[in-house]
Amino acid sequence: MSDISINEFDEFSFKVKNIKCFGDEESGFEKIYPINLIIGKNNSGKSTLLDAINHLCSNKIEIQSLGYQQNKVPELLFENRLSENLLNKIFHQNHSGGSIGINHWDFGKKWIGKTIKWKIINGIREFVLIDPSFGIQNMQDYENGLIKHINIPFQDKIFKRLQPDRNIKAENQSEEKIDFHGNQATNYISKYLTRSTLSDELIKKIILNELNDIFNPDSNFKSIETKQHEDGKWEIYLTEENKGRIALSQSGSGLKTILLVLVYLYLIPDIEKKELKDYVFGFEELENNLHPSLQRRLFTYLKRIAIEENCTFFLTTHSNVIIDLFFNDEHAQIIHVKYDGEKSTAKKAISYNEHKDILDDLEIRASDLLQSNSIVWVEGPSDRIYFNKWIELFGEGKLIEGIHYQCIFYGGKLLSRLSSEDPDIDESDLVNILKVNRNAIFIIDSDKKKPNEEINKSKKRIVKEVIDNGGMAWVTDGKEIENYIPSEAIKTSLSIEKDLIQIEKYENISEYLKKYSNLDGGKFSNKKVFYAEKFISGFTKENLSTILDLQSKILESIEKIKGWNGNKD
Repeated sequence: MSDISINEFDEFSFKVKNIKCFGDEESGFEKIYPINLIIGKNNSGKSTLLDAINHLCSNKIEIQSLGYQQNKVPELLFENRLSENLLNKIFHQNHSGGSIGINHWDFGKKWIGKTIKWKIINGIREFVLIDPSFGIQNMQDYENGLIKHINIPFQDKIFKRLQPDRNIKAENQSEEKIDFHGNQATNYISKYLTRSTLSDELIKKIILNELNDIFNPDSNFKSIETKQHEDGKWEIYLTEENKGRIALSQSGSGLKTILLVLVYLYLIPDIEKKELKDYVFGFEELENNLHPSLQRRLFTYLKRIAIEENCTFFLTTHSNVIIDLFFNDEHAQIIHVKYDGEKSTAKKAISYNEHKDILDDLEIRASDLLQSNSIVWVEGPSDRIYFNKWIELFGEGKLIEGIHYQCIFYGGKLLSRLSSEDPDIDESDLVNILKVNRNAIFIIDSDKKKPNEEINKSKKRIVKEVIDNGGMAWVTDGKEIENYIPSEAIKTSLSIEKDLIQIEKYENISEYLKKYSNLDGGKFSNKKVFYAEKFISGFTKENLSTILDLQSKILESIEKIKGWNGNKD
């Protein structure tokens, strides 16, 4: 088999066709990410995609074993970019003539980075197309040669699956391997704690530390051990601070799930003498019986493992918490699987409407905001971009939206309809923000145009109510949140050659930009999000720390968010 690795491809696509519930439409993955979320209703086809991935990892090519769709021949379809290494195997530097005519390598090297599409049908690889085409007749031998040398990603990987109906229970000693329901997990842990040939440090230190890392601050486990019952079965016990030693059978299924995940990530590779990069994991519905905050910590942990260890996760889920966590994450994608009553389709959700379609499909309600650790109210999406960047820089990347806080847009005119009074005593018809979440930071543009000008009554009321109820009210020291943008960030992002002075405290951002560039007020106002994303690329702690009250307000926000997350460090 070829020595061409997936890492040599700029892009790889894997799709299925006419397999089980999937019909003629190509469905699957335009690209493989470290984290691949597969979302959809029950029986929509999520497990079929995992079956196909398992099939690839097992080096099987007889895809028919997965099942037919209306007696049509099943197909696996692949698309990837051509590497120099691959093309050089087919188009040799010392060959000329034939249908190509000129030196073969001079001809073939023009396709470096171009796309080739091919498929497996009836166990045989078939060429589909090259974009752009070779444009010469009688190229079949070269086309077939290329697909023959392409290594199917994951074909040398080990697929490990964990299904929703999983459990860890007391077990008799056995030499059987762990299965995808969690059977033999107790035996695995017991062996590491009792056998001299295995390192108990893997349990006592590494897994225990990782368990506490995920559960902090909700729980703090002091030890993991196994004890044998009178009937001969072994059981796992965890000693928790202030609770003593508790049998795992008396604990919730959420704890068992997380412990199983750690067994998969640490014990199985150690037993099989492999590295994590050798594995592809297919975990199904890990969120079952996990509180939203614990879901965020577990899935954030998996993302870190995927990036640091170069392994790949395919995760089926119904959780809107997880969808929100990985929405717009550069290391993740969301694949929406839909079944229309006859056939299934699966494609990446990219646009806002596609993500909304997922939430509607899963019948998700907005009430999950009640369970966020804290809410940051901002006027609009560009304000959220600025705030998140400030938190990232001054918080050293330790606070993440979707895990430690959630931004919500209120819009300027809506402010007059909001209230932060105690919901038990406020009898007005205003929308009570404490009913959404009591841990609130409110960021409000002062809209002041001169030093002695006061903020309006609605803003004054919100400021007082938020502060009285333990929240934080941040009224911008300047006119708007854009008055915190460093001049050098604007200069760099807009490629302005002349030097800029810092935007003044009460200056209008549109007028400021018009002075130094061809960006008029209308262009900026209509594309605030676009320009916010450009400006933040030039933000540093150094160029932000001297602008108005920005540093002190961000540090105050960080302390509030940390406190609401139970983190005092």
